[in-house]
Amino acid sequence: MPQPHYPTRLVEILPPGKGTDLRICHTQVDTPAGPYMTLSHRWGTASFLKLTLANLASLVKGFSIADLPQTFQDAVAVTGRLGCKYLWIDSLCIIQDSKDDWLHEAGLMGEVYANARCNIAATWNSSSDDGCFRERNVSEVEGLVVRPKWADLKSTTFRVVAFELWEDLVTSASLNSRAWVVQERLLAPRVLHFGRTQLAWECHQVDACETYPAGLPVAQQSAETIHKGLDPDTDGKRLQSMGDSRSSPNLHTYHLWNKIVAAYTAGELTVASDKLVAISGLAKRMQTMLQDEYLAGLWKGTLSSDLLWRVTGGKRADGLPSAIAKQYRAPSWSWAALDGHIMPGRPNTERILISIEEAVTIPSTPENPLGQLNSGWIRLRGALLPVTVKTPQSSTSQQDRLSVSFSAGSTNAGFWIYPDVKNKVIDQSLFCLLVSTKSQYHGTLIQGLALHCTNVEKAMYQRVGLSEGTHKSPNQDIPVQYSRSTRRIFDWMGAKTTADRPSRIGSSTQADREYKIPDDPFT
Repeated sequence: MPQPHYPTRLVEILPPGKGTDLRICHTQVDTPAGPYMTLSHRWGTASFLKLTLANLASLVKGFSIADLPQTFQDAVAVTGRLGCKYLWIDSLCIIQDSKDDWLHEAGLMGEVYANARCNIAATWNSSSDDGCFRERNVSEVEGLVVRPKWADLKSTTFRVVAFELWEDLVTSASLNSRAWVVQERLLAPRVLHFGRTQLAWECHQVDACETYPAGLPVAQQSAETIHKGLDPDTDGKRLQSMGDSRSSPNLHTYHLWNKIVAAYTAGELTVASDKLVAISGLAKRMQTMLQDEYLAGLWKGTLSSDLLWRVTGGKRADGLPSAIAKQYRAPSWSWAALDGHIMPGRPNTERILISIEEAVTIPSTPENPLGQLNSGWIRLRGALLPVTVKTPQSSTSQQDRLSVSFSAGSTNAGFWIYPDVKNKVIDQSLFCLLVSTKSQYHGTLIQGLALHCTNVEKAMYQRVGLSEGTHKSPNQDIPVQYSRSTRRIFDWMGAKTTADRPSRIGSSTQADREYKIPDDPFT
């Protein structure tokens, strides 16, 4: 029988008569007897007891529950009522002033939540002082009962509840605005939410609450919901039944990851350097499912289309404009280099226009190879078009995309750049790397990367945005000075086989140049 996995440290609830309420248990020294719970919470700004190098020895001996903030006290009480004597709390089980301990434990975070009996989520609160419990109006849980007196409905009873009950209770609650909580919520086998008006429950089989104890009705579910099972077959069927036509049996696992990235980047991170660390537990789980190489939030098996992410609305989770991280986190071709709400590129089953020769990421620590990075780069071949971004004519222009031209003074209606950071691309001379095409009813959708050349001699480029346009015919909107190269590129797009395509794309060396993003995107 396999031995249960325990975190490095746990808070142990001591029985009466021990002279103290709690202690920090080193699980490799004192093997726990029984399962453990975990806690998801918001720290807030208040000062509270944390594990440090200075107090580690004393907390191992024991401490009073009264020393803890209200949320922790309530979590201890819930743990005991549910028949467990061990609880994992991040601030008490990771040494907060030891970088080495944090890096080691952060790499194990996914296993900590995945092996817990249940995760206690202080979903409604915004501070560790708020607690899990609060006064409530029970009638809000029961809903409004309506018994019509119409002749044909005399025996029928209706119950009126908020249409977006789950959205308000769980999805949009204070706790779930934290990016860290995405993997805590998805990897834990069970989550008990302490919401503003009632309890809610999530497990692999059902999502439920006190209003719907047998499970949420379909009307309360969303096609964007990420189900805890993270099983491609099961979740694929559930997502398809809710109208997600994008999912397919062979690509669903990659689509599932894209949903995770969209949810994760919509959350807030207090520490910017946690960007890849806070999702590394989920990345490890998905890597096991995909049997694929993980590259700074992207996957080698779908890398060409994964590169085609964009910033939703040009903003980050708090509504401020998107921004490049002040300290290096990832190469510019990864969404992790940016603070912004990301719409991932969809796995493309049609035509890919680039050839990836090398993609490398160098982790900062061997303890968590899917976490923080020292550097990364990609080397590929494809068609480059020189483009110029036009300054918006007025402040009322659409702000999340900018028109581009293929040469000075020309206009190319329908070709745009969605900038990663807007003020980084206006009035710059850039290149568009054509990545993929997809047939649509109104023409061919062309997607690519907007690149800034950082080293002409070494042909090194930095991503600055996503380029996109719809092309109806090879002769439409092609600038005179680039008519030959552009025409040949569109001819190449339209070729049905490799043999039909021109041996060389474009008429200049730039059109067949290697594209490598430097290790440091700020150079």
